[in-house]
Amino acid sequence: MKYIQKKLKQDSCESIFFSCVTILLGLIMIIFSQSILDIISYIIGGILIVYGLIKIFYYFRYEGKYNIFNYDLSFGILNIIIGIVCIIFTNELQSIFRIIIGLVVIYEAIINITLSTKIFFVDKLSGIISLLISILMILCGGFIILTKGLLIASIGISLIVFAIMNIVESIIFNHNLNKLEKYLSKQEL
Repeated sequence: MKYIQKKLKQDSCESIFFSCVTILLGLIMIIFSQSILDIISYIIGGILIVYGLIKIFYYFRYEGKYNIFNYDLSFGILNIIIGIVCIIFTNELQSIFRIIIGLVVIYEAIINITLSTKIFFVDKLSGIISLLISILMILCGGFIILTKGLLIASIGISLIVFAIMNIVESIIFNHNLNKLEKYLSKQEL
């Protein structure tokens, strides 16, 4: 159980880090607007490569290679490949940039929905708040995907809103992690 708790805290810290990077990306998009698309592709590519290397490092450094449910190596390689594609095909990616960002936002929201259902069992109010935040995150992702001709600054604002909601979601999850562990240990008996 300690390994699971450690892994969940690690994932939550990674989520907060990802959200902080997303806030920075959103601010850059607001400040520099259209001319920033090339730079954003390079930044995203670089972040994905670094994140992929971190995942691979964690896989070999810690218990990942002995845990059949750990896919850090696969995620790491996939992130590195996607990062390289972002750097090489910058012009092509600009046309689908908003779709990629929207899908990432929706993906994070879906992950948070599953976490909010778990939180609901230990703290109903926190679970409901977490679920509502996740639904708002899905709406932000859908807004980014469906709005054609969306100004880059609007995408930046949506990213900042998403990232702030994701940080709140991670804090709620961390706050309820011990309660969740106790709840799960009672279920095992």
